[in-house]
Amino acid sequence: MGLFARTEIDGGVLGQPFGQGSGRRLGRANDEKVRLANRYLPAIAACPGFRSWFSQSRSGRVPLMSGRVIDNLEAVSPRRVVHALRTLDPAGGGVVTYVQHLRRSLAERSVELHCEAVFPSSRHWRVLALRWPWLFRARIRARLDGADLLHVHGVFGWHVLLGVMAARRAKCPYVVTLHGHLHPDALRERRLAKWLCLSLFGRRVLEDAAAVTVTAEEEAHCLRLHAPAAHVAEVLPGLDVPASEPPPPERPIADTSCLRLLYLGRLHPHKGVHRLVQALAALSRRGVSVHLTVAGSGLRHYRWWLHRLVAWHGLGSRVMFMGHVDADERAALWNTADALALPSRSENFGFAVAEAMAMGRPVIVSKNVGLASLVSAKESGLVVDARDSVALQAAFMALADPERRQRYGRNAYQAARQALSLQTMGDAHWQLYERSGAP
Repeated sequence: MGLFARTEIDGGVLGQPFGQGSGRRLGRANDEKVRLANRYLPAIAACPGFRSWFSQSRSGRVPLMSGRVIDNLEAVSPRRVVHALRTLDPAGGGVVTYVQHLRRSLAERSVELHCEAVFPSSRHWRVLALRWPWLFRARIRARLDGADLLHVHGVFGWHVLLGVMAARRAKCPYVVTLHGHLHPDALRERRLAKWLCLSLFGRRVLEDAAAVTVTAEEEAHCLRLHAPAAHVAEVLPGLDVPASEPPPPERPIADTSCLRLLYLGRLHPHKGVHRLVQALAALSRRGVSVHLTVAGSGLRHYRWWLHRLVAWHGLGSRVMFMGHVDADERAALWNTADALALPSRSENFGFAVAEAMAMGRPVIVSKNVGLASLVSAKESGLVVDARDSVALQAAFMALADPERRQRYGRNAYQAARQALSLQTMGDAHWQLYERSGAP
């Protein structure tokens, strides 16, 4: 009686008899290969690419491979995913951080991750500066030859249009991560250009994608307004969360009563740094001691205005501007920061908030920050209205209490361990890539 490998795929049967009627004798080595094939066949058949190939088979009976022993299924067919984004400049903000963390979260998985960016830096390039898009077009086409999936970051820009065109040319599926680009505040900037992009190709790009990832229900709502037929998937980014809770910040003996706040991110009006300065000025007039460190770079005119605002309120000794900070400098900042504040008008996720929670620091965020619901649910800080200066001042006063600060900090760390780890991010993206058609 011959050997028979059998498994069910969507109600169909895949099998191939060996031995009886084969016209040749199977030696001992070949018997071992058949045994291994029978063992691994159900897992192979569960792969999306294999299912698609089998469903197109005329006979439905596919011979088992007896020429190679399979030791590691993931090593046999690694996913090759190409990421398209505007720039890889670290000063570009959360998009670059997202990709960096994603690369690390998938490091132990069988994924080849390649990145292609249009511009070499985060500065504002002219729309008609066609040299960089032209070079990107050639690179992304070459990258997509043999790729399993394209991951596009954002909705607007040359990388979206040229990346999706190249994917269609290569018959490669693609997914899109919004990064907050459809939030009403984001759409107000360059309104006409963005409206034209959405009308000409943006809506179709979103609705034809295998999946469009969002980080919060509010972002999903914005997506449905502009692309009702898009396939929505909620995927949270992640970051390195220490294995044990970090120690509290270092505090000089003579500085026990001063609340030390940190703002970490780009300098842009919608981030609300000026609201922090105004709230700090109001508390300073009441004799409340608060110190603010502003770490980040951004729009030159906004940075100039913030310096003028600090000087006008006489807060030169209480507000410190550090400019862009690298990874080592960021680590040093957490050693002296009691809490992080982000009163942003729109923030689809908030990497700085996630980083603060991972370091066991409480946070003050606006209702428009993507992580606000997690902060509120886990009692990891305070959620306020970004436009309410009185509420912001009350939040500062609340975190001036050391016991409350410590309780929020412990909750923040536990919440980050549960929901914001690299492991969670890697699992979510692995499943997303499998569902989106990567073999």
